[in-house]
This record gives sequence, C-alpha cells and structure tokens, in this order.
Amino acid sequence: MEDDILTLKRSFDAPPYKVFDFVTKKENLLKWWGPENCYVDENDLDFTMVGPYFFVMVAPNGAKAKVSGKVLAVNPPYMVEFNMSMPGDEECLRMSVVKFKLAANDAGGTDFTLTQSGLTSEEITFNRTNGWVSTLGRLEKLLKET
Repeated sequence: MEDDILTLKRSFDAPPYKVFDFVTKKENLLKWWGPENCYVDENDLDFTMVGPYFFVMVAPNGAKAKVSGKVLAVNPPYMVEFNMSMPGDEECLRMSVVKFKLAANDAGGTDFTLTQSGLTSEEITFNRTNGWVSTLGRLEKLLKET
C-alpha cells in the first residue's frame, strides 16, 4: 500500500497573522474545526506550541471519534505541522502528518496550503470529500465574518 499526499489550496481575504491565529489557537479552532454539522466536544486542541493534543469529534448523528496526535512544529505565522491518529483505524499506530502553510499574497490576503501525508489514495479521496473541503469552507466563512 503506497502512501500519497493530499494537497488543498485556498486563498483567504485575511492577513497571514489572522489566519494563523484561526488555525492554531484553541478558541478559534473550536469555531470551525471539523466538517459541516460536526463539532468538537472534549478536547485539548491547541496548535500554538509543540506537544500532544486530542479532540473528540461529534457527528450529526451523535457518533463520536477521538482523534489524537502531536504538534510537531510551529513557525508563526507561516506554518504549523502535526500528526494525527484516529483510534479504530485498522492500522491504529499509523499516523498521518498534516501541515498548514501560509504565505502573504499580493492582494493582502493569505495563500493557504494544506498537505496530509501518510494516506492511501482511497483515504485521500475520503478525507478530501468528507472532511477537509467542508472544514476549510467553515474556516473561510468564519474569516469573512470577523
């Protein structure tokens, strides 16, 4: 089984420091983290510093999934990298690595790139369709409102 990399790019009409605050600070993450109609329940969700984190994602049907990992690197306001393992996966010990990269663009906003490695092509399709696209849509909406 060969690993591929999921890559998603967005441009936000907010400067990098603001976007970085929304993708790292707990109080902001809790407003948009997860696909539409999902929310975070119990958590220690803080991407502002290297160290462990966890959160419990609650789906619209009430199903819960605990996700945990470690923030691996933080370089404000340009990058945060963390690994992620979801209990219940067939290969529970396997972790994917997610990186958010931010760069100022000529319009005064932020070019944002999400990469997630350590996934199979099937997982990339699932994560893109059922997770990150919706999640980043929530982030974009929130950034426009603030």
